[in-house]
Amino acid sequence: MLLNHRRELFNSILWSVFFNGVVASVISVQGILTTALADSWFTLLYLVLQQVGHFQLLSLLVGLPLLFLSLLLPVKKLITVFTVLFFSAFILLVFIDYEVFKLYRFHLNGMVWNMLTGGAMDEIFVFDISNIITFIFFIASIILLQLGMQYFIRRRTEKTNSVNGWYVFLVVFLLQFGGQAIYAWSDAWYRVEIMSQTRFIPFPQGMTIKRFLRDKGWAPDIPQELKLKASASGRFNYPVQALKCASPEQKPNILFIISDSLRYDMLQPEIMPVWSKLAADSQVFNFHLSTGNATRFGVYGLFSGLFAHYWFDSLNTQSSSVLIEELKNQQYEFGFFANARLTSPEFDKAIFSAVKDKIPEKTSGKNVLEREYEITRQAKTFFQKNTNNPFFGLVFFDAPHAYVNPPQDDKFKPALQSLNYLNIDNDSDPVPFLNRYKNAVHFTDRLTGELIQILEQQGLMDNTIIILTGDHGQEANETHTNSWGHNSNFSKYQIQVPLVIYWPGKTPKTYSQLTSHVDVVPTLLQEVFSCSNDVKEYSNGQSLFDQTERDFVLVNNWNNKAIVNKSSLKIYPDIGPAEYRTYENYQIQSKEKSNSIPTSKVIESISRFYK
Repeated sequence: MLLNHRRELFNSILWSVFFNGVVASVISVQGILTTALADSWFTLLYLVLQQVGHFQLLSLLVGLPLLFLSLLLPVKKLITVFTVLFFSAFILLVFIDYEVFKLYRFHLNGMVWNMLTGGAMDEIFVFDISNIITFIFFIASIILLQLGMQYFIRRRTEKTNSVNGWYVFLVVFLLQFGGQAIYAWSDAWYRVEIMSQTRFIPFPQGMTIKRFLRDKGWAPDIPQELKLKASASGRFNYPVQALKCASPEQKPNILFIISDSLRYDMLQPEIMPVWSKLAADSQVFNFHLSTGNATRFGVYGLFSGLFAHYWFDSLNTQSSSVLIEELKNQQYEFGFFANARLTSPEFDKAIFSAVKDKIPEKTSGKNVLEREYEITRQAKTFFQKNTNNPFFGLVFFDAPHAYVNPPQDDKFKPALQSLNYLNIDNDSDPVPFLNRYKNAVHFTDRLTGELIQILEQQGLMDNTIIILTGDHGQEANETHTNSWGHNSNFSKYQIQVPLVIYWPGKTPKTYSQLTSHVDVVPTLLQEVFSCSNDVKEYSNGQSLFDQTERDFVLVNNWNNKAIVNKSSLKIYPDIGPAEYRTYENYQIQSKEKSNSIPTSKVIESISRFYK
């Protein structure tokens, strides 16, 4: 008897899973109808399978605790109450996700959820008395729907000829398998018009078997040009409009000199005499933030002009930087000189994809020191060969990141003779660690001096814009959180970097407003090539010379986003509550004391380049 009772409960729950999956699909499909539908029937088939199958799976996940509860407490009325509550909450979340997607073209995520539940709901949605009444009516309707569903299911399951609820498992499996099989095939054959349909699905999980098929010889090796052509479609919309720029009479050379892991307070005459001397004749930005606390996200923001959460979209669609595209159109020569490979992270497939043939596979040298000397030598040769043609150059040093330097740069003592992170803890003396880092920075500065010397000898300084900066900072446990290096927090030691721009013809000036890596691209496009587009059509930034104090910038790492301004940080993890800290000393502060940042502006920034 008890077994039959539990079987009846199981059937009831599983049919609730099925019907709520259908309701969730109907709600979510409205988001698809607000955009242009796919052209091919095969793409539409994939979208239908994924849409229906995905929500059936999500509904099943909601039902799993109910199935478990029915084993422990096989009481029909109690299970019915929990079923109504669980699935009402599920449908409500699907509806909220639909509303967010309809407005901003992305789904609920950790950051958005934290903002909504943290009191920002009224900034995104307008709530007056009629809205509140409508919302209450909507929730009541969901509950009534669930009660009606339970009544219908109970009546059906009481009949001896009713279909067994375990068939729900088979339906979910077949739908999911069909959609995932099409996705795996599309991934192997670079059918991005199909893969991009996952943008309509919250928390998509696409199955990929590309490498397996290649290894077995069951899938062709797709030519690179076909990959690039396939990547042209997708939800990522960057730039929004094609750039409208002019060709200057005299095109200046543009040279980026980046030091990996260079934090803001290293720009001092005793540590970096070359950079400091050049800064005296340059535009200096004293409150400049990277777009990430790791290389991938910092470099991406610097060359794309976008906040770093767009990195994955650029990579998936192989969208090159608008700056690089314009330089290519203006027939610049390109020279890339990097200690670490520019193919890992995959910059050659994202920001530099338009000129990936110019990127060397690797730099010769047995170790970091040898490669630092080698890229310096190669860069000097490049400058000597390009005295008549405008060029874009990128010199990317790595010594501070690796904490290495030759003996002649052992200026700061005592310094660690060897670096073993296992021997460092929160109580370790930071001075030897920091001195080793300073010595590496001093070495990078000396190599920069060799580059400047060649530019001067070749008469190129009068027509070369030189941007000196870092991809992110480097901490020596100044926050007392056992943080040694980067990619561990969003303190100023890890995200604030120097920015010095030597710009011939501009009077030297120091700026104090909050600036970001995303500002470099629009500055160059406006000032050098007179691009007339609204900056919002191709960047999250603004001109560096616009001294208007901005509300915030966005900084990323793998798992978190931080909204940052001069006084505070709001850190949003993918999972978990938001964290509020002061900018100056990285101390936890209450939400009430944190600086208010308009949520609507943040949402607009993170959704601007989605169709």
